[in-house]
Amino acid sequence: MARAADDLRRGGEQGTIGVRVTLFADLRRFLPPGVDGPHSRTVPAGSTVAELLAAIGVPDDADITIGVDGELADRATPLREGADVMLLSPMEGGANPPNPTDTMRARADVRGPRAPSRAARQPVGGRRGERRSLPPTSNTP
Repeated sequence: MARAADDLRRGGEQGTIGVRVTLFADLRRFLPPGVDGPHSRTVPAGSTVAELLAAIGVPDDADITIGVDGELADRATPLREGADVMLLSPMEGGANPPNPTDTMRARADVRGPRAPSRAARQPVGGRRGERRSLPPTSNTP
């Protein structure tokens, strides 16, 4: 009995595990006081993401995107010692997905005219390692 209590206090496979939690966007309101950024949480061994969310205070019906160790996860995903958990709010936007053609056109408008390709540019110097001077400019008054 005393050994089980010691295991719980120390952590480990039968007691608790430590995970690193990063909250993004409006989920940052669930950060502990005085914490700004990724932080460590201790949960019982064998916990799932749902149990971690409950410990953090995130409501069961909250619409969130979950990542565990860089992979998309869900609330039923089991946690392991040292897991890196990221919680994000879903992105908001229009109801219909954008037309890819419109998106490409919008990007081109933002970037402005394209620079000439490398092949179309006039070389300033000679071959690699060779020094050439530029042609003189006419600065006659």
